[in-house]
Amino acid sequence: MAAALSAPLRQLLLATQLGLSVHHPLAGWFVLTILYRDAGSSSEPVTLSYLARKYNNDYLDTSGGETPIADDVLKKVLDVLVTQAGLVEMNPRKVRARMHNGSYHIVQSYVYRITSSGIEYLKMMQKVIDAETTITANTNRIQEYVDLVAKLSVPVRSGADTQLYNDFQNMLNAYDDVMKGIHKLEDDLDELANDIAFNHGSQAASHLQQMLRHKAIPAYQQMLNQASRIQGLANDATFADQIAHSQQGSDDLDAARAVGRQEALVMRLQRTKQWAQAQMTRLALSMSPTATAIDSSLDSIYLVFNTLLGIVHLLSQEFEHAKRQTIDIKALSKKLDGLLAHYQQLHIPAQVPRHLPADREVEDPGDLLDASTMGPVSYLANPTRKQPASETDNPDVTDDAPTEQAQMAGLREFRQTLMVDDRHGRVDHDLTLQTVTARDEIIKLFAATYHEDLTGFAPFGRLAKTVNALPDTPPLQLQVAGEDYAVVLPCGFKFTFA
Repeated sequence: MAAALSAPLRQLLLATQLGLSVHHPLAGWFVLTILYRDAGSSSEPVTLSYLARKYNNDYLDTSGGETPIADDVLKKVLDVLVTQAGLVEMNPRKVRARMHNGSYHIVQSYVYRITSSGIEYLKMMQKVIDAETTITANTNRIQEYVDLVAKLSVPVRSGADTQLYNDFQNMLNAYDDVMKGIHKLEDDLDELANDIAFNHGSQAASHLQQMLRHKAIPAYQQMLNQASRIQGLANDATFADQIAHSQQGSDDLDAARAVGRQEALVMRLQRTKQWAQAQMTRLALSMSPTATAIDSSLDSIYLVFNTLLGIVHLLSQEFEHAKRQTIDIKALSKKLDGLLAHYQQLHIPAQVPRHLPADREVEDPGDLLDASTMGPVSYLANPTRKQPASETDNPDVTDDAPTEQAQMAGLREFRQTLMVDDRHGRVDHDLTLQTVTARDEIIKLFAATYHEDLTGFAPFGRLAKTVNALPDTPPLQLQVAGEDYAVVLPCGFKFTFA
């Protein structure tokens, strides 16, 4: 009789399609089931013909309309399970084959057996279906993990029996259970915290926050405290070797040990040693705080911590928000009573209805019945014309540069009016000048009293050496004859040319 297959497991197996057979999607799973369940009790060797006969008799998926599987198709499925998946092992052996006349003769044929990976695959797929029920986070399991890590970290460990190996295996299982539970808690908390935040459930936020602070965070801290021990075991060169020897301890029931197959025992020892070292490296990587380890680890404890910390922060914000939103009923009642006592004097300006534009003239803007009969708003567009400008529209430009004659006249007046001798000059009284050029040069030269560097001051091309203000003189006026305005200097000044 075939083993029962539940509907969820069937859907999962159809999705994975073990064996890569299009017309027989469940063939890989049923072959593993036959090898695990029926092959041990069979009186004949598990050859290709036996598997095909057993499959067609007991394991055809009649609900999916599956037809009997041919030997060549089953051989391809077995090839995938052997070469790619490593779930089945194939060995050539001499077997007794039954002839059509009922007699037996010895032939060379391939015999199939399920590997340890195949057995684990069968069990694992069922665990996948039940994961929603079995995966859970609890502090007792975390405490078991902590106790096992402490037990394995003792200085002296015995590999005489399988106890050390069993403790190591239990520690790995406990760690995986804890991490799966924490990840499930992480997802559940994230969804629940967002729901609480949007629905403003302050009471639920308070309870959830207390659970995190008093249970989840301390349990996480317990796991984090084991990081140094995990790192120590991962760096211990003898630990993996002790685990491998403990697996083959005195109470080991392996068949190779019973018959003394040393080559099989040595290969098993090497595989177990590599596996133990890889597992410790994985655990150490998940406990490492470096950025590289966090990015490359599937179960980094620090990523979980960041998520829990973010959820606690979100719940704290929600709790504070709820506290700020608390209403003082008495104060609100007093305000309402005051408004009701003077409601007749309250004046609320009428707002323009949103459905009516402000530029429409209607008798009653609040009458919604007229809204559908009103026509569109008419706007009169005023055309504008731009007058292009031409070159003739430009204003006349005057030439401010003095002519050569004006320069010479200004130079003569500058010498006659200001110069004391050939190099020194002085301005200490009001001046009425005849030329604009002389006035402008005097004003420019007075500006030199505010500068130390006189390089740029050269009236009529002659460089000034010193220019000093005369603060004792009153303000002076410089005026050109025939003009109505005058330039006022704050004081007089004297100068010396180079």
